[in-house]
Amino acid sequence: MALHVVGPSSTQKLLATNGISSLFGSMVIAIVTSVTLVLTISQFVLAEEIGPLGQQRERMSNETDFREEIEGTADIGVSPAEPSRFLRMLIEIADTRARRLGDVVASGPASERLEEIVEFVDGLEDHSQKISDELVDAEFGSFETLHPVLDYNYSWKVFAARTLRDKHSESLSEEADEAFEDLIEALQYFGPAREHFKTLYVQWEIINISRGVLYGAMPTLALAGYMMLEFDATQVTGSVFGVSNAFLLVGAVFVVTLVPFAVLLAYLLRVLTVMKRTLAIGPFILRKTEELEGVRNEELTEIRSEK
Repeated sequence: MALHVVGPSSTQKLLATNGISSLFGSMVIAIVTSVTLVLTISQFVLAEEIGPLGQQRERMSNETDFREEIEGTADIGVSPAEPSRFLRMLIEIADTRARRLGDVVASGPASERLEEIVEFVDGLEDHSQKISDELVDAEFGSFETLHPVLDYNYSWKVFAARTLRDKHSESLSEEADEAFEDLIEALQYFGPAREHFKTLYVQWEIINISRGVLYGAMPTLALAGYMMLEFDATQVTGSVFGVSNAFLLVGAVFVVTLVPFAVLLAYLLRVLTVMKRTLAIGPFILRKTEELEGVRNEELTEIRSEK
């Protein structure tokens, strides 16, 4: 529309040529192709969900064992079943153990030399509280559940905790060393939990992509077919603000036929962004951050020949 108003254009070309038929004929091919592509992607999701009894039992056993391991480690009776509450529980476990570490370090004899650890604990507690608040009442299937989890940089927290523990190993008491170990263990639980819910979220979104594209494909195909076979732009007269009504109508119908692509692009962009931000699991940090530079200690990462 902007190019029609600003650039050199003529409505006569729209009326005198078969450009409308060519345009919407291409849209029919594109819509059918996109539906085929989406159905192919959906088959991969279905293939993951359809399996023999032994495979389904193994999946359930893995999830149950993971929950029971966390419940036993954190001394919790029954862990929450809702994804948002389960992730909040993991964050709260890490927050509790970080608070214990801070108390042990602050009350120890070398507290002045360990202020760096106390600052790390304070930052972890503040960030944990922020993420936990954002997860309140978040329902699975919406991006509200996954977005706060993506911001919980557990990999950096594990790296920072291990770095500080090694850096101050000579000044740490046995109790502080155990508190560090408990904190690192709690943070490491968050990784596989996030990956599991991320996988479920991606599958959920791919199903939504399929449904959205299929719902939009039939009406848009009907519109495109009508524009190819029946529409006569010469019968649309008049203009609005100097813009031909024929061009406005053709432009509006063309936008409507783009609905399946808009749905596909919107969901895929979000899914691909999530996948990119969570490529690495565990101690590896792919994106450069200011926090990483703040705790970097090149000497600690070198191989020590005497060991």
